[in-house]
Amino acid sequence: MIFPEHMEFRYYITPERKECYELYSMTLGCRRTLLEKTQDLGQCLVDLYDTDFYDTYCVLSEINKLLRPLTPEHKDETAWRKLLELAMPLCKVHPFFGLLIKELSDLEENHAYGKNDTKDILLRFDRDFENIVSDAKALIEVCLDDRHQPNYSTAERYREAHYDARLCFDDMRYGELATEEVMLERPAYDSAYNYSVEKLREQGIKTALREVLYPNTVRDLYNYLKGYCLRLPLPIHKCKNCGRYFVVTGNITQDYCTRLMEGSEKTCRQMGAVVQYQSRQMKNPATKEFTRSYKAHNARVRYGTMTKAEFTAWSKEARAKRADCIAGKLPLEEFVAWLDSDRQR
Repeated sequence: MIFPEHMEFRYYITPERKECYELYSMTLGCRRTLLEKTQDLGQCLVDLYDTDFYDTYCVLSEINKLLRPLTPEHKDETAWRKLLELAMPLCKVHPFFGLLIKELSDLEENHAYGKNDTKDILLRFDRDFENIVSDAKALIEVCLDDRHQPNYSTAERYREAHYDARLCFDDMRYGELATEEVMLERPAYDSAYNYSVEKLREQGIKTALREVLYPNTVRDLYNYLKGYCLRLPLPIHKCKNCGRYFVVTGNITQDYCTRLMEGSEKTCRQMGAVVQYQSRQMKNPATKEFTRSYKAHNARVRYGTMTKAEFTAWSKEARAKRADCIAGKLPLEEFVAWLDSDRQR
């Protein structure tokens, strides 16, 4: 066997709204983890929306070419090594590709035992994934973004998307569900069932019962996640700064994401806070009057009726009086009278 044997792929969601992906093999009672990823619930949907999968589709096409001639009778070790080499890096592109690794492992194992297992699911993985990407984009834009048709419920937006043929899939059925004890903050290679309660407590490891999905296909995995996010519902907004979608955590009115702005050490959310502060300041009458007078005095410098030194001194005093006015220490009428006291006729 070239691929790790007896592989399992499972997915579950924590009460803290984290999505967890695990791909592991079990050989001689020893667990080997190949993929373990935890992130905010819905982040993988945003990644489906944002990621350019062109190179990935090229790799999937190459995988299909290698798969087609393989049979239990035609054992090509070189081909299986190439398949492993091509498939494993895809897990870093998106966690859904962990399921592709499992399916390839299952096929190799069946061929090793002389079973002529169907390759249909694997050969259509690329088409299924492409449809999932299209469906996820529509799901985000017209269903989970609660600012699209805000007077509609999530269920109504979902139904409308179906009527408009925006979605690729008609149902949200998925594979095997189980309730399992999951170790929190646990070693990636282990299972709670190998330890006593006392031993886990000694190590400070907590466990919890979770609903766990064991998908048979990538459609199973996507449908489960899609259905879960729709039922919550999980809000996804478009950032007002960078224009990219992000999962809303905490304040439902969030307008900005936490991505770093290009060429800056500040995030969109940090910049958004500055913009909102400036916007609030501009609505203050004292700020409006200061801005009006500042422009008029700056124009005098350009026309030569006021020196730069005089303007600098005036500006410093004007800012101080503006701060006093905003703080309520100086009446607005007095502040405006002072600003206009040297107005030129």
